[in-house]
Amino acid sequence: MSAERIKAGNNKKKRDPDFITAEIAMKRASEKAREKAKRVGSGVVVLKEGKIVEEEHDLAV
Repeated sequence: MSAERIKAGNNKKKRDPDFITAEIAMKRASEKAREKAKRVGSGVVVLKEGKIVEEEHDLAV
């Protein structure tokens, strides 16, 4: 999703650069949260398919 333009129907719309950088920052923050949760032995609460669930890391890894 790092493309500057997306296709919406037959019209091309320029993506807002703030949204592009915000998306990158959110992905980076989610990775850091998962790393920290793994270090302290807890899960991460996320929204999946419209439901709130806790992702747990594999202790064997």
